[in-house]
Amino acid sequence: MPNIFDAMQETLFNTVTSTMGYSATWAPDAGGAVITATVLYNGPTEKEKLLDANYTPDKLTMEYKVQDFEGLKQSIDSGKTENITIDPFGEFNIKSIQLKWDGKTVIANLVKITE
Repeated sequence: MPNIFDAMQETLFNTVTSTMGYSATWAPDAGGAVITATVLYNGPTEKEKLLDANYTPDKLTMEYKVQDFEGLKQSIDSGKTENITIDPFGEFNIKSIQLKWDGKTVIANLVKITE
């Protein structure tokens, strides 16, 4: 049975992604329907460096709820190559995926695919 904090977490994540998120699409390498979700994209630039915060300009990530891209983590963990498109930033290869905190949120490490 979920507790009050689970409901608050869901509401807050939905609020943040609807306010600051970007549309992302994944076409599974194994085939099947294209999946679309709203993700939080982190692609830092020199202009975004603030105070003493961790800053790695070549570290691109996206954050999403685990159920948004069902099977993506398992595919990456099994060694398959998967790409995702984040509008308006372009296409990325997914290097790795980690579950964050309680396992409901996922962080994917990305590499920009140059055109």
